[in-house]
Amino acid sequence: MRLHYIDWLRVSAFAILILYHSSIAFFPDLSWLISSPEHSPNLSLVMMFPRVWRLALLFFVSGMGTWFAFRSETGLAFLRGRFTRLFLPLIFAMCVIIVPQVWYERLLDGRFDGSLMEFWVLNYFTEGRYPTGNFSWAHMWFVAYLLVMTVVCYPVFLAMIDPRMRPVTDWFERTARSPAIYLLVLMPLVLHLALSPIFPRQTNVLYNDGAWFAAYASWFGLGFLVAKHHQAVIGGIIGRRWWSAAIAAVLTASLYRFAWVDEVHGIGGAHGGMNEVVYKTLSFTLAWCVILAAVGFAALYVNRPSKALTWLNAKIFPLYIAHQTFVVMALYYVLPLGQPLMVKYALVVAITTFWSLTFAMLADRLPAPYRTLVGLPDRKVARTARSKAVSSRT
Repeated sequence: MRLHYIDWLRVSAFAILILYHSSIAFFPDLSWLISSPEHSPNLSLVMMFPRVWRLALLFFVSGMGTWFAFRSETGLAFLRGRFTRLFLPLIFAMCVIIVPQVWYERLLDGRFDGSLMEFWVLNYFTEGRYPTGNFSWAHMWFVAYLLVMTVVCYPVFLAMIDPRMRPVTDWFERTARSPAIYLLVLMPLVLHLALSPIFPRQTNVLYNDGAWFAAYASWFGLGFLVAKHHQAVIGGIIGRRWWSAAIAAVLTASLYRFAWVDEVHGIGGAHGGMNEVVYKTLSFTLAWCVILAAVGFAALYVNRPSKALTWLNAKIFPLYIAHQTFVVMALYYVLPLGQPLMVKYALVVAITTFWSLTFAMLADRLPAPYRTLVGLPDRKVARTARSKAVSSRT
């Protein structure tokens, strides 16, 4: 049976990403590429909830997809496919798609006043790395991390299919079928806490971001394992979906009460003054429960084909590649308008969604040599993959 619900999770995760990125400029507690002079504590408070788990969900779903790709192609073919899928779009985005983001920011901060073409040719590549310079991978850090963790985890993937590892995989299945599945959050949590003294800041720059890279790689690995053992573990995840949702609700209420409200309003400092270990324990557990609830409900209720899903899923990667550039563009032109803050936010979401989808549709029409630049396979390869349904069969 085709696992349509995984595609629904992927599409939903990226939809949440657009809503979140469109809102950051209005947060009083964060500074972004372009920030609004008007702030909305309420919008920031609402977004505190997805802020905790959105990246964990993205890496988890990416791990699930990686298992299906690994299962269909092992060895060098798998690594070559991942390289083509991730590295080429990363380089293309850094050299082309991200340029307007930095250009708009430099126009606003007064460091440049010329045209986009002039900035691209004369300034973008020559003034060093962002933020002191211009050259950046911006939101494409996510793709860079995926590529690196895929290579780093590849020996582990091979070990997981070795018959000699059967005791370990049997243990995982027993754990994931039981209430002890909630304790699997200890993998990202303990690794992150152990590395935080060495890498205290979240940088998204890879080489000095070890604590968060370990956490993201753990979510990625958990997604890989759940997909690999899907038939054995999905029943338990579905059966505990309401428990997962209930625990997530209690943790969310606790974090709002004791951390998030005070943080947004500047009371008590970061995390509202809550002890950092306690905060991270609660927030990581919340992320894991949200993932389990999302998988459980989605597997039960939306695991069915849809033309809209097929259409959207084929365009998610190019949409992701372009979306933040359109967020920044929309903010640049919308913020000066004399409209209420929530109207501006709605306009930014609408403009970003429209142009991101337009970019994705145009990208889907590119001929074969250029499709890889936006993360799309050759049309014949895509049709073959869909017909075999390799990537999402049990």
